[in-house]
Amino acid sequence: EYTFRTSRNNYQDAINECAYLTKQYKTFVQIAPDYAFGRGSAAAFRDACTQNGGTFVMDDIFAPADTTDFTPYMEQIANSGAEAYIVTWAGGGFVGLMQAAVDLGVTETMSLGATFIDNVLMPVWYGNAVGSTSGILYHYSAPKNPANDFLVANTKPRYAVNPDLFDGDGMSAAIMLVEALKLTGGDTSAEALIGVMEGMTFEGAKGTYYIRPEDHVAIQDMYILKLL
Repeated sequence: EYTFRTSRNNYQDAINECAYLTKQYKTFVQIAPDYAFGRGSAAAFRDACTQNGGTFVMDDIFAPADTTDFTPYMEQIANSGAEAYIVTWAGGGFVGLMQAAVDLGVTETMSLGATFIDNVLMPVWYGNAVGSTSGILYHYSAPKNPANDFLVANTKPRYAVNPDLFDGDGMSAAIMLVEALKLTGGDTSAEALIGVMEGMTFEGAKGTYYIRPEDHVAIQDMYILKLL
């Protein structure tokens, strides 16, 4: 009731990426960490890719979040017969996961589906990431609008780096709050803010955001990009 967010959720990642993946491949298998985030993401990708015509050839694979040896899991993926494997993982375990994929030849026989993070970390986490195409929630080069132009123009001079994956979320959250306070005339009570934020639209770093009244999800643009 009291939570509003500008960041995307698992389904927004999955809907975006599956719309692309199912145009390239028809059969999938996926691996994710065995905790709430991983299971939620796996459910979202299974739903979204299935709705777009894809087929999962086996049950989802869940590995403990502290896994360091991914060989047994990659063997299941290699033997699955799927055209592509979808990976959800957050944290340093990605390095070991991808190393196992390389060692077992999975990267040579199957295509990888996973959301991009940013240009700095992608080549480190995925040795074969450069040149690949995938979904991403935000990249500073993608949106073309005044808010993102401001973010890009001001981030590097202040912090010596370009905006990262989540900077767009942070800026848009601030804009959402300011626009809501304008609508309430400065009233900061929960009742007043909820009243104006449900169904609100505003211009943020990714363009137009719409706060869906029934669950406060921020409907927003998502992107498919090629890492160069």
